[in-house]
Amino acid sequence: MIFYDEEHEELFNKLCKKMPYLDGYHLSLAYLLTMDAVLRNHIGALYDVKKDVIIFEGLNKPFQTSTSRKTTRLAFNLWDGSVYDSDPPETYIDKSGKKAYIPSEYYAPDSIFSCTYAPYYIEAIKMRFEVFM
Repeated sequence: MIFYDEEHEELFNKLCKKMPYLDGYHLSLAYLLTMDAVLRNHIGALYDVKKDVIIFEGLNKPFQTSTSRKTTRLAFNLWDGSVYDSDPPETYIDKSGKKAYIPSEYYAPDSIFSCTYAPYYIEAIKMRFEVFM
């Protein structure tokens, strides 16, 4: 496992100790939320340790930067497959009259991985899907 810096490794270990489970979902979430310098200071706005849930509203908080949003989106996607920027996701009525969901274009790999964190994002994916190389 590679870490962005020493603080990343230290905070990752601290957060993991607070989490109720250490499966791929939790490990990848802890890894990503403690990697980005912005997110490190706002983990509580993104993940509720006691309830063991992600907080969608955190994606649109004022502290978010373009890079921290990418990291948050990937963390949320690995947690529950989310491709929405809100909970519940935005909807529309399709041609057949059924409710349909609007996925965010910002969850596409070319949107998320176009930054210097890409190698660390790969690490998070390996954690989530328990791929050990």
